[in-house]
Amino acid sequence: MSISEGAACVAGGGSHRLVAEVQVGLGPEGAAVDARRRRAYVTCSRSDQVSVVDLDRLEVIDQVVVEHEPIDAVLDEQSGRLFVCNLRSSSVTVIDTAAGRVEGTVAVPPYPSALAKDLGRRRLYCGCAAGAAVAVIDMDRLELLATVPAEVGAGGIAIDTRRQRAYCANFLSDSVTVIDAVSLSALGSLRVGPSPCAMVLGEANDSIYVDISGSDSVTRIDLAEGRVAAHIPVGRVPVGIGASPAGQCIYVGNRGEGTVSVIGAAGDVEWGRIPVGEAPAGIAVDPQTGWLLVSNTGSATLSVIENLITGPMPRSPDPTGHPLVGRQLPSFELPDLRTGRLRHSREWSERKYILNFFASW
Repeated sequence: MSISEGAACVAGGGSHRLVAEVQVGLGPEGAAVDARRRRAYVTCSRSDQVSVVDLDRLEVIDQVVVEHEPIDAVLDEQSGRLFVCNLRSSSVTVIDTAAGRVEGTVAVPPYPSALAKDLGRRRLYCGCAAGAAVAVIDMDRLELLATVPAEVGAGGIAIDTRRQRAYCANFLSDSVTVIDAVSLSALGSLRVGPSPCAMVLGEANDSIYVDISGSDSVTRIDLAEGRVAAHIPVGRVPVGIGASPAGQCIYVGNRGEGTVSVIGAAGDVEWGRIPVGEAPAGIAVDPQTGWLLVSNTGSATLSVIENLITGPMPRSPDPTGHPLVGRQLPSFELPDLRTGRLRHSREWSERKYILNFFASW
């Protein structure tokens, strides 16, 4: 583990500070938080295990072996169970977090890649990419309740409990399937853009945000109107997504550039980017501290980031930026290093040029 005291990224009128980079295991993909017990759970896809991170000591304290290629994880606070979908085993592993051991396994259609929970109905939804379906599991009885048809590449899941609907992003079909959470049947689909990945509910503006990895953007779905409301440019290849506890920030993991984009939920605009590890994937937020937890597949780490934003974010960034932007360049003169003659800035008036300031040592 390494801790950085000064690394920070200004984003949207406040800032985020890198607190630590915790080594967790090979190929970390998903992350889940137990705020009460001060634990984070990270699925390590290349070492077939779940690493348990102490959020106070910021170090791995346990590792639980699961099946092949664990991708995503969801914690059920009520039962203390952690659910982990295993891509190459076509299964969901159930871990008793109090005992630190595997409690059971539920078989699902091929290539399960993402999970989401409906606490009111005590159901777990699992997007199964190769099965083109969404598996629905009873979280108490640990039984498969239904398999709902989706489209090829079914993955990221988000739940709209207000309208009793679930949404599934279909990575290979450029669509989102809408599911009736009561009858567990497909209602139709929305076209959202090329290669949609992870999804998150934006409670602050009654929306769902979807990573569109094929166009380096995020699509916002207006839940009240049931339509695509906006496409928001972000970094390269967005695959992970999360929301702050108050819902004012949407976080997007840009796998292709090692950053996390910050989107203000009050406006469809990217506010800034936070540098993290290599190939960021899963994103979770600690509701107790507001810390942002980012699993970095390429660097085998978990980035722990402090949110320093206070108060509501404005609807859009300050268009003026730095106070000197837009002002006239002041006149100056400097000696020419080759001739010794003084050169004045007016010699380049109305012309484009580059000023290169560097240390001579």
